[in-house]
Amino acid sequence: MKRIAALLLLALAACASPTPYATSIGLLEPGATISVTAQSGTINAYKPKIGDPSDRFTIAATSKLASLAAPTIRRAGNGISVSAPDGVKTLLVRVPDRVNLVVRSSTGDINVTDVTGNVTAAAGTGNVRIMVPGFAQASAEKGDLNVTFGATTWPGTLSFTTGSGDIEVYVKQIAKFRVHLHTDDGTLFTDFGLRGTSQGNAETIDGAVNGGGHAAIDIVTHKGSIRLLELTPQA
Repeated sequence: MKRIAALLLLALAACASPTPYATSIGLLEPGATISVTAQSGTINAYKPKIGDPSDRFTIAATSKLASLAAPTIRRAGNGISVSAPDGVKTLLVRVPDRVNLVVRSSTGDINVTDVTGNVTAAAGTGNVRIMVPGFAQASAEKGDLNVTFGATTWPGTLSFTTGSGDIEVYVKQIAKFRVHLHTDDGTLFTDFGLRGTSQGNAETIDGAVNGGGHAAIDIVTHKGSIRLLELTPQA
């Protein structure tokens, strides 16, 4: 792994300013993992900015507080672990090419777009929105999940779960996988041509898409609706 801590910038800003009060920049090689934990605030994750090196990561935090400690960044295996203190309003994470991302938030939304590694996101109270070319999985105790991923194969089972919230997952039309959908209190819909069963407010769909295979998708919510939809090529 290349040197992680290449540059650390700290800047104080006024409470209402969106300017980051802390920014950290470093380098990670493909195959590494960035693990992010936040107590509050919104987490936004993207690929590096246009013109930046593809192996550069950036961690930038904003806050309404006049004084707050910078997010802690530590080595973790072949990657880094990032811990944001309570009081962070937004945490921007720019993820290098082919670096995996694991995100956990106690209170706040998680948004991940165009990250080329694989993604796992878990929110306590908050919505999770993911759009990536690889594969992803997500959970929320209370909040909605909206996930679009471009992989047609993946290892094992991808899990999408909520305690209370709706789930919408887009998967490529040509992907082959086994599927389990279940809601204790809500409705199910899929345009992959699968049929299910219902009992009271509960609905379940089990089946194989395009013949199935070793890959699987498991989508479960205690209270909410589920939509598993085909991701079709754009004209």
